[in-house]
Amino acid sequence: MRFRSAQPHLVVQQDSTVGEFAGSRIPATVADDLRAAGVTDVVAEVHAVTGTAGTNAMLISGVDPERYRELDPYRLVSGRHLRAGEAQRTAIIGVLLADRFGWGTGDTIRIRGRDFTVVGVYELGTYLDDAAVVPIADAQALLGWGTDVSLYVIPVDGPYTTGDALPGGLAVAQRGDVALVDEWRPLISLLTTSVRLLAVGAVAVLAVALWRLAWMHRIDLGLLRLMGFPRRALVVFLGVQAFALVIVSALVGVLAAVAIAPGMARTTLAVTTGPVIDTQVLTRAAFDVMLIVTVAVSVPLIAVARRGVGSLVRRDD
Repeated sequence: MRFRSAQPHLVVQQDSTVGEFAGSRIPATVADDLRAAGVTDVVAEVHAVTGTAGTNAMLISGVDPERYRELDPYRLVSGRHLRAGEAQRTAIIGVLLADRFGWGTGDTIRIRGRDFTVVGVYELGTYLDDAAVVPIADAQALLGWGTDVSLYVIPVDGPYTTGDALPGGLAVAQRGDVALVDEWRPLISLLTTSVRLLAVGAVAVLAVALWRLAWMHRIDLGLLRLMGFPRRALVVFLGVQAFALVIVSALVGVLAAVAIAPGMARTTLAVTTGPVIDTQVLTRAAFDVMLIVTVAVSVPLIAVARRGVGSLVRRDD
């Protein structure tokens, strides 16, 4: 999962984190180190997530009121911009956050138990449309960070380039390139493993069901063998059953997935998660269906073929 926006800047953040989203915290002394290394322009930002659940989660972006507009050229929908040195706590909020909570310019909102006056609503076209932007000093006070920040924005024409590793566990990344792959990989891996285990269980149940069907018709199969029908007749008999069951089940599953998938999408913090039904998924599903048909035919066929004609036609009752 990745968000990209053209930004002619770099960010210095904690390594293995997504500082523009959340998770990075570095000391203010890093700014002095960057200037000593030859960086001419260093701008601090704070990014964090607040809330107790996905329904009330909120992105907080702490910025320098005098510099943030040149770094993120958003479109002001209503109200005004942030100003430096205001006596009361103020914030501007993205259009997605405003729609999610029904907020607007002039409203008072609570962030981590403190009141902020919404002085503007903006639209940027990125995940920050679901964020509350506040002066960096207020963000630091909210989080109890003191002078710590999430990242420093630096020019691209300085001494550092994307991918550079800095002392103290810091890394340089392209601003506006927010990747959440690593953060979401454990959850995605867990879901993938669960789905695969369910699929294996479904194939096992199907194989047992087809074996049972073949066993219930063992006398018919034995009579066919006695009448001189070749083994391929057994293959056709079992294959038709397996093919019909698997194909009908697969079609029902695909139609159900296409119908249900849109309703399963959930959006939190401008991140939408949900199942995707595309050509790649359908191609993989078709391959899996053929594999399942092969297993479904082979299991009962092997079980029946191993028995002699006399064993097939003998009744146990």
